[in-house]
Amino acid sequence: MLEEKEFCKNCGAELYGKFCHECGQKNLTSKDKGLLSFFSELISSIFVADGKFFLTMKLMITKPGELSLSFIKGIRKRYLSPLQMFFFANLIYFLFPIISSFNTSLYTQLNGLPYSDWVRPKVEQRVENSSLSMEEFTSVYERHSNSNAKLLLILLVFMQGLVLRVLFWKRKDLFMVDLFAESAYFYSFYILAFLVVLPGVFLFLINQFDVPLGWLFSEVSLSISLFFIIWLYSFFQIKRAFAISWLEAGLKSLALGLWVIPGFFLYRFVLFWISYWMSI
Repeated sequence: MLEEKEFCKNCGAELYGKFCHECGQKNLTSKDKGLLSFFSELISSIFVADGKFFLTMKLMITKPGELSLSFIKGIRKRYLSPLQMFFFANLIYFLFPIISSFNTSLYTQLNGLPYSDWVRPKVEQRVENSSLSMEEFTSVYERHSNSNAKLLLILLVFMQGLVLRVLFWKRKDLFMVDLFAESAYFYSFYILAFLVVLPGVFLFLINQFDVPLGWLFSEVSLSISLFFIIWLYSFFQIKRAFAISWLEAGLKSLALGLWVIPGFFLYRFVLFWISYWMSI
């Protein structure tokens, strides 16, 4: 009895095994359509079954800049791409919002930032012309702001990439995509390490052992921590990624650290307007 031929559901080519030799799609069976297979594929897509995820995380922690250097050299299949890693970190931050370092309350937007005197009258006028009270508008605004703050983190990646372009304007061998990759890997590390893992450890210590660590979550302490984190981590990252001297790495990582304040003001300014227009 002749064996019935099978054809690929995707491209129509005749199949000679589990995978199509033309397009690579797997020949699905009833077992592949079960819930166990679905969740297995989901986990694999997130953590990358071939070890990419764990290798990427290991290098990000132990060898800052190695991922960027590999990206610049054209090594793309061995590790998670900069955007894959960044959006994974953003997803974890979105699911476990331990601290909202990147979010800004409406009160702070209207009273504690350089542009507050300009935006405050606009909000007051908008509330006056609407059917909402200031309390109701604030509640709506901060709900949008909390979500937008996480989604707009990509803005920080692009802004730091542009700063790197200025710092390395003489390096004609570096393309913008290389600099954005450097920035994306940096913020992936920062989000996972300092917005998820460390705050989680601190809160555990506070709740379980009543250790007085609440001061670590103040605006001042977070800003100071951010400055030194960017300075130190960027120092090792750009030195390895761009093969520069210790002195050059020290000066340019310091410049990145000093960019924190104006960069955050710009980020919060954009966050305000997007959340403001979504609240009316």
